[in-house]
Amino acid sequence: MESFYTDTNNFVPYNLEHFICVFVILILGWFFLYFGKYKWNKKKRWKYPILLSCAVYFTQLFKVFFRMYLGNFDHTVDLPLHLCNMLPLFMIIALFLKSRLLLSIIFFWILAGTVQSNITPDLKNVLPHYEAIRYWVVHMWLPILAVYTTYVLGFRYTYKDALRSAICLNVIAAIVYPINLLLGSNYLYLMAKPNADTIYNYLGPWPWYIISLELVMFVLFTLIVAVSKLFYKTKKDIVIGKVV
Repeated sequence: MESFYTDTNNFVPYNLEHFICVFVILILGWFFLYFGKYKWNKKKRWKYPILLSCAVYFTQLFKVFFRMYLGNFDHTVDLPLHLCNMLPLFMIIALFLKSRLLLSIIFFWILAGTVQSNITPDLKNVLPHYEAIRYWVVHMWLPILAVYTTYVLGFRYTYKDALRSAICLNVIAAIVYPINLLLGSNYLYLMAKPNADTIYNYLGPWPWYIISLELVMFVLFTLIVAVSKLFYKTKKDIVIGKVV
């Protein structure tokens, strides 16, 4: 049990564990997409991604309450205020409401941001540590759920959706920034770069890397729409079930 809760700070990116975690969840994700597309009825196609999103969010919340139990909770780093930590809850709400608007907003956040977190993970502990479990569950399953909304549920996202998503992300940043000032925290990495070797390291010093991220976001969101259009010939939504 000590390996589950004792911090080791010995995770090394691009080692065997990194590749195994990504590979295993990708395989599981492939089955999830396959069954959603070809095996489940309309009701199950909405029900099961909601249940999966709840499981992902429970994993995120477990970290908060478990750190409280251990007595090492730190409000400057452990609150679920990083974007990837908020997204499971947003996904639950969007799927429960069957809201194309909400799904279109978080779709771009996930594919542009969460996917990058799997390539350059900001992780300190190795499995079976609870933080490692949380990190891979949240950051790997969110992209699978995002792909599910278009591959299985049939949503087709447009450049207009990408622009709306970008605006909303800036609104989220504007809300989190004063919280950082109040708590002395660095949520959304608005106050400083992450310690890990990530894309932030190539975007200049603070605060210029935040401006650079705006350009990166514009490019990535545009590419996501462009690539999506290569797979789908129609711009219409072909959605399973009633959608708001």
